[in-house]
Amino acid sequence: MVFLLYMISFKSRQLPIRQADRITRSVNSIYPHISESKTRYFISKQIQKNDNDLKQGYKLSNLMLKNSNKIDSLRYKGGFGIDSFKNIISMLKEHKIGNCFEASILAQIIGKINGQKNIYPAKMYLTRNSSGATMQLDHIISIITEKPFNKNAQYKFKDKDAIVIDPWLGITDYAGNYFKRLRTEFAKMFSMIPDNNFSVKRLALDSKNINEFKQKQKEMFKPDFYLKLYDDELVSESDTEVLKKEFPELIIKNFKPV
Repeated sequence: MVFLLYMISFKSRQLPIRQADRITRSVNSIYPHISESKTRYFISKQIQKNDNDLKQGYKLSNLMLKNSNKIDSLRYKGGFGIDSFKNIISMLKEHKIGNCFEASILAQIIGKINGQKNIYPAKMYLTRNSSGATMQLDHIISIITEKPFNKNAQYKFKDKDAIVIDPWLGITDYAGNYFKRLRTEFAKMFSMIPDNNFSVKRLALDSKNINEFKQKQKEMFKPDFYLKLYDDELVSESDTEVLKKEFPELIIKNFKPV
């Protein structure tokens, strides 16, 4: 069952995106780091373009494997709670490597340290109305909303219901705009475009007429999104105080919570 949560609009607030974007920028500027998964994506594309150059493909594949092994070995060193948060900061600060998970959790930490109470890490899912298929997108973001997430609930955000902070993509925007960009310019990066040879033929066979086929095909390329709270990585008030004292560089000067 999907619970639709319609947030109090941010329209009445002045410049909320500008303040939220300071969190996004801080994630990447305070601890400059390399994204292993983003690097892997571009390396894969490079290998495809140079499939005839076996030597270059071999070098890129080795680099991809090296980066993947490194982040796996670092990610699972920490425990839970404050130990996990310190480990995430260490990955980004000392080892200069991290993916969307580390970036989204750091965004939450920075937000909390700077007085942003209603910021949460969220797992992303997509669903296709044409087939009813639902899958978890391999991506985690932070979200600012005026009402709290509830554990195990599913939330759909539209238009200005919430603000999305996505340091991995470098985006800060209202939920409606953010999801539109995922469906278009970032669709290939997240493998949201189905395999034409299989999916379109399957839709044609399952459709009763041409109009139904066209509608299903349209839906297939425009997935709907919903979010779930990443409750295992919530930063508590006590964690916030510890992290604020230990990592004062995460304090943003003149920050005003959204």
